[in-house]
Amino acid sequence: MPNPEIVDRVLRLCEYRYSTMDCPHKRKLADITAAKWQVSDDRWTSWTIVDCSLLPAGEVWCDMKCLSLLERRAN
Repeated sequence: MPNPEIVDRVLRLCEYRYSTMDCPHKRKLADITAAKWQVSDDRWTSWTIVDCSLLPAGEVWCDMKCLSLLERRAN
């Protein structure tokens, strides 16, 4: 079983967004999960797709054009 303190620390350093987006590449609606991670006190990584309903299980590589829409929604 994972150490609860480590799990808590990881969760505090991550931000997730769940959304249904219009995939410009496949021209379909996609349920996505995007994440970004805190790398210092005031700096975060860019958003990254970590799950997409249009891709086979475990595969998350695409052109990620929907991220620009997600970033506008998050701000």
